[in-house]
Amino acid sequence: MIDQSFTVDTLQKLVRINSVNPGLESDGAGEEEVGRYIFSLLEELGIEVELDELLPGRFNVTGMLPGSGGGRSLMLNAHMDTVGVAGMNDPFSGRIENGKLYGRGSYDMKGSIAAILAAGKAIRDTGWVPKGDLILSFVVDEEHKSIGAQALVKKLKTDASIVTEPTGLDICLAHRGFGVYKLTTYGKTAHGGRHRQGIDANTRMGLLLAELDKLSKKLPEWKKHPLCGEASMHVPLISGGRSLFIYSGECTIHVERRTVPGETETEIDSNLHEIIQKLEKKVPGFRATLEKVIWRSPYEIDQHARIVKETAAVVATTLGSKPAFIGHTWWEDSSIFGEAGIESVIIGPKGDGIHEDVEWVDIDSVITLAEILYRTSLNFCG
Repeated sequence: MIDQSFTVDTLQKLVRINSVNPGLESDGAGEEEVGRYIFSLLEELGIEVELDELLPGRFNVTGMLPGSGGGRSLMLNAHMDTVGVAGMNDPFSGRIENGKLYGRGSYDMKGSIAAILAAGKAIRDTGWVPKGDLILSFVVDEEHKSIGAQALVKKLKTDASIVTEPTGLDICLAHRGFGVYKLTTYGKTAHGGRHRQGIDANTRMGLLLAELDKLSKKLPEWKKHPLCGEASMHVPLISGGRSLFIYSGECTIHVERRTVPGETETEIDSNLHEIIQKLEKKVPGFRATLEKVIWRSPYEIDQHARIVKETAAVVATTLGSKPAFIGHTWWEDSSIFGEAGIESVIIGPKGDGIHEDVEWVDIDSVITLAEILYRTSLNFCG
């Protein structure tokens, strides 16, 4: 049922298009070219398609197979952007070797885009008209600020979605979230020889860092999830002072807090405020501020949800064995869909090299994924 040559040809063409996220890399090409390619392909397949421009040259692509009525609606989703290519050798080759297709985004997640398009083609080829609406969704910016998914849920809502992030054809039920916070300690600038006048913001930050280090060591024991593993925290960035021989008036760090399902934004905010308040009481003149830069909630779906059960049943039939239920340690757009009331299950192809120097996707698994998406759409939409 799945057109294998179409699937592989489409995948290769997708990988050969540079769609590096410009929010991550200043010279990133963005999603415009890959989006226009998907748009044209959907038009060729006779699928209704819309473009929604969110920023110049950055637009969501949405294909629609309207239902005849009385069925459940389903969205098949993938993101079009990729991370950067520094350190990669020929990142847009689309080279095929031993059943693997290489290149940036092949696994994360142009293999999934190709599978969704192949499933859409199979539906068109059979002439099947679903009872419920089927949406083929391709969004921008998942690797940075997720403006694509956030705009999409304001435009439409389906009963369920399948987010096709890589899973090795296992079924992902949960993933971690994260918060990025900017913390600043304050001192008083003065000549390095005037220690009675100067207050060192950098050493004040050292006190704060010591408290954060204590918390980071406790988190793996305090916060665990059976599928997603442990919560974590680290400090990826630090900056303080303006010059030698001057007391630092300000020191800034960025804290990255990885959360597991069950942890809330309010809880994490409170934890960090409590550390500052503790130091303010303990250290005379201690002053610090906390600013939340990014928040992305963790996500979890019940394994007994209808979309999970129906996807799992199709996977079992297709592969000949029950799928494993897994969790991801990173964040995905499924969280945004879940918060919008769209039950979302995650399944994608086999491969390796997410965000690494050598990335590849298993071609047979992309074709298998297309078959799973096609059959699940038939079952779920009616």
